[in-house]
Amino acid sequence: MTDLDLRVAGVAVSPAEGWAISWLDPARGVARLGDGRELLIALAEGSGSDWVVTLRGRRIAVSVMTWRERMLAEAEIATERSAGPISVTATLPGLIVAVAVVAGTDVVEGDALVTIEAMKMQNEVRAPRAGRVTEVHVAAGSRIGAGDPLLRIE
Repeated sequence: MTDLDLRVAGVAVSPAEGWAISWLDPARGVARLGDGRELLIALAEGSGSDWVVTLRGRRIAVSVMTWRERMLAEAEIATERSAGPISVTATLPGLIVAVAVVAGTDVVEGDALVTIEAMKMQNEVRAPRAGRVTEVHVAAGSRIGAGDPLLRIE
């Protein structure tokens, strides 16, 4: 099987180690992937950075980014996780059975904040990141709905 000259933003890329790819019908985006033991047919559709690859009957959305675009996207995600105040909200309706923090409590990612009872099961809400609790909007015994604010971390 001849290797296909794959390029993303003009930079040559290659399939996973041990795999080779070749076009069966480049005009229609049909390619063959193989590793010597298995042969797969793939269909690539799209343009620019938005593509869909069909492989083994599954349609997989693929976003093609340059190295610079990927680095900027990763930096944006990291910044959102570690900067600025965040509101922690309930993911399900239920009864607040315990509140483990008060305003002024310093928390680290993963610390238990609130326990919600829903359908006779207790679910802990944990800190999504480190920070200081600045506001607590609930108390033990209060009923909440999905999406209701529980507390704020800065």
